[in-house]
Amino acid sequence: MLSSPATAHSNPPVRAFPIAAVTFFCSLGTGILWNSIYFVAESAYGFTKQESMLLAFLNGALYTVVAFNAGRTVRALERRMSPRSALACILATQALLAPVVLLWPDVKTLWICAIAMTALGALQWPIVQHYLVSGRHGASMRNSIGWWNASWMSATAIGLALTGPLEAAGLLAYAIPSMLPIMLFAMCFLPAFPAYPAHHDPEARAAHVPASYAPLLRSARVLHPMGYLVIGALSPVLPYLFGGLQVANAWHAPISSTWHLARLVAVLLLWQTAFWHGRGGTLLIAGLLLGGGFTVAACSTSELTLILGLVAIGLGQGAIYYNAIYYAMAVGSAEVDAGGMHEALVGIGYLTGPLLGLLASAAGAGTPVFIGLVLGLLLIGGIYACLRMRANASVSVG
Repeated sequence: MLSSPATAHSNPPVRAFPIAAVTFFCSLGTGILWNSIYFVAESAYGFTKQESMLLAFLNGALYTVVAFNAGRTVRALERRMSPRSALACILATQALLAPVVLLWPDVKTLWICAIAMTALGALQWPIVQHYLVSGRHGASMRNSIGWWNASWMSATAIGLALTGPLEAAGLLAYAIPSMLPIMLFAMCFLPAFPAYPAHHDPEARAAHVPASYAPLLRSARVLHPMGYLVIGALSPVLPYLFGGLQVANAWHAPISSTWHLARLVAVLLLWQTAFWHGRGGTLLIAGLLLGGGFTVAACSTSELTLILGLVAIGLGQGAIYYNAIYYAMAVGSAEVDAGGMHEALVGIGYLTGPLLGLLASAAGAGTPVFIGLVLGLLLIGGIYACLRMRANASVSVG
């Protein structure tokens, strides 16, 4: 028999290793999926650049809608099953869907796989985040978010690194089916999860969440999708930059991965330090690194300036992400709705990049116009986030 929600309140928070393991394997699978699916679409089904951008836009839009409604969906599912059972069903469905593109190779199955994996992922992560921080407050919550970030960011970097060798070996068709064993490995750690997350004590929350956190969350929620807009924009922009700089093919993957490494460094730094807690200046610097890094990368005249720009992007996006999820879960009482909104903003960032690309393409413009659109939106987002910073200052003074 499943535990009831009332019984679940006595559960301790999930231990670090099981949730880190589930996070690592799920992130490894999705990292391989999304780093390979556009190559598969182009090489196996002849997708044009515009068709790939349309696929990316629709995936981002669907991810946003499903994540935004994750709280309602989980509450509806709880009438029939626990959050742990719901998470198990999500992982099992992904595992079963993974080999479909290999068993029935067709553009329709590719679309079905992409849409289904997107929807399942948008529901999966708010549940995982709910388990991650429920019952944790203050330093304990920040610490758990630190090792969780390190887990998923290292896994996605590995997923990116594996895509290159698979492509070189002519085995890219097996990239998406590889999610079958990966998701089964992830499921092996679910028995260590309680049926329901730990109780999140409102009195302990109030003691660790000052009034200044709410405006900081609003600022972070402006910058958070901007970070994913830049990440989404890198895919079409980097080949253009490599071509202009005449970078050797052998250096494409190592240079492209520098922002992943820089992002990991940023979250490790914030994990082990306390200077940024409740400080709007951290978000301001992170936003400047993000926008400045993209500007430097887009206008780079050498491999060195391109690398410096990518490093700045990684540092800025990593710091923004850490702040955004911490303030979201702290202010939002660790609920699925808070994680759902956080993930919905990821989807907004991911859909905005392809949308700008489609607009530039429809206008008959090339990559330089696309870069200009991204920079313009970053400027608008940065100004709006600064206005939120002023709101934070007034709250702090008051």
